Amino acid sequence: MSTGDDLRKSRLAAAGFIALLALSVFWPSPVVSSNRLWINWPLDVDELSFLGREAPSWDVVYWCLAGIFTLIVLQTGHPFRLEPLRRFRAMRPALPRRFGVAAGGAVVIIAVVWLVADAPLIAAAETIRYDATESIIRIVNRFGGGMNPAMIVLFFLIAGIVYRREAWVSYAVMMAVAGLGAGLIAHVIKLTAGRTRPELWLGPFHLAHGSANSFPSGHTVGAFALAGVLLFASRSVPLRVVAMLLACAVGLSRIVAFRHWPSDVVASAAIGLLVAYASTSAKFTETSREQPASSIVTP
Repeated sequence: MSTGDDLRKSRLAAAGFIALLALSVFWPSPVVSSNRLWINWPLDVDELSFLGREAPSWDVVYWCLAGIFTLIVLQTGHPFRLEPLRRFRAMRPALPRRFGVAAGGAVVIIAVVWLVADAPLIAAAETIRYDATESIIRIVNRFGGGMNPAMIVLFFLIAGIVYRREAWVSYAVMMAVAGLGAGLIAHVIKLTAGRTRPELWLGPFHLAHGSANSFPSGHTVGAFALAGVLLFASRSVPLRVVAMLLACAVGLSRIVAFRHWPSDVVASAAIGLLVAYASTSAKFTETSREQPASSIVTP
């Protein structure tokens, strides 16, 4: 099979995955809306239902669609080639020289936002809460939660191997490392910080260790960890821009939804980006002994 044919099929697979990812965000709303327009059968879900939350039987339908898509990808590509994965067994962590400076700068910014901007920005968020914004917030929130981050990693891994796109495999490995690492750090901080959410109306400096879980934002950490890998590793400008816009939208939606303070989101973005930076700077000791991962991947 020619390289051009591989490229065309990989692009079609990417377009199909984007459609599947969008469907996961809205699921089962398209079915509910179609039913309301044409059939009017009684359903146990509505437009506010969320994949993985309310109706397991409906989730099964979606995952069957995802399974069919995966089988199509496997059938239209090549048998699994594990050479790219073997390369990544030689990865060795190596913090960039500027990592400490970046981390220190992030701490300063977080402190300034915590002291100066938390209360005013949350007060401003109250002024834009309308029905239209509520719907947008609900949809954007879903990009950073549920199975969507895992789906993104799995797609890059499977499609990268099947269509021989080594860059996609590298993105998957680095996103998995960054997502797990940033998530672990965020979880430890969340357990020790004990900061109340804005929706409890206790003020930006009130701590309640028994029930608080605001600092940092898990949704935002995951979104920026994955987007950060594409930002630092990909040479595709559209891919980098879209990834960062989606991550920023997730963070903003957590503020407007009163689930997190602005400093929570800034800290979460910093954690995700710093871990992603470290992940994309890992060294290879075999095939490219001195090159960082971000210098060997292509769009």
